[in-house]
Amino acid sequence: MFRERWVKISAYVLATVFAIIVIIPFLWVLTTALKTPSEISVWPPRFLPSRVTFENFIQILVRENFVRYMLNSLIVSLGSMGFVLLTSSLAGFIFAKYKFPFKNLLFTLLLATAIIPIQVYMIPIFIMVFKANMMNTYLAMIFPMTIMTFGVFFLRQNIMAIPDSLLDAARIDGAKELWIYVRIVLSLSKSALMALGIFAFSEAWANFIWPLVVVTTKNMYTTELGLAVYQRQFYIEYGAISAGAVITIIPMIIVFFILRKNILQGVTTSGMKT
Repeated sequence: MFRERWVKISAYVLATVFAIIVIIPFLWVLTTALKTPSEISVWPPRFLPSRVTFENFIQILVRENFVRYMLNSLIVSLGSMGFVLLTSSLAGFIFAKYKFPFKNLLFTLLLATAIIPIQVYMIPIFIMVFKANMMNTYLAMIFPMTIMTFGVFFLRQNIMAIPDSLLDAARIDGAKELWIYVRIVLSLSKSALMALGIFAFSEAWANFIWPLVVVTTKNMYTTELGLAVYQRQFYIEYGAISAGAVITIIPMIIVFFILRKNILQGVTTSGMKT
């Protein structure tokens, strides 16, 4: 009993230390956004501002077109999340509950694509988008993020935990495969879908290189491209960039705290059966 208590205390202390290490950079960005340009460049640097100012946030939200950038990021992220949930759940259901030739080989090849970065196949995708006249559109930005290898693996692991007897009982009652997929598989995978949805949303929200390639006008910029605007040729507006970074992080933090129980439950249940 005494040993278990000390193990728990040590785990909590270690988790607290790591949490502090992770949160310090965010706090530094937040305090930088509340500083004046002269105080940002002072040496040695100060963690807390001597005079709090919201000028950087006003510049981002009022004087610049950052609200439009956030709207573009929201459209792209939600679109990508929807496609990822659809493709991952369908593929996960097929690989988990159906038998067909070369099933394991195909799944292994699918997992192997996870190690290939987008820079490797970015040029062929760009040619496809260009020939399809999709340049500078939301569809062009969403296109490479419609399928996620991790999502297929994640939902396959979760769906494998659903008893086969439950699906067979539905088939005996005359249920079609589409009905089983929608009413049973998706219903029992809500936690995993929420966890994957947040992951897919954050991946699309933070994407920089692909929108940079296919976007040609400023009104289609995402938040990541919008923040890059403040990196001038001879200087960097750290205050504006910090304010924009804080604004773009807040929605993800809010969504995570609202759905954190479902996210943790989905991650836990994904490893119940292999």
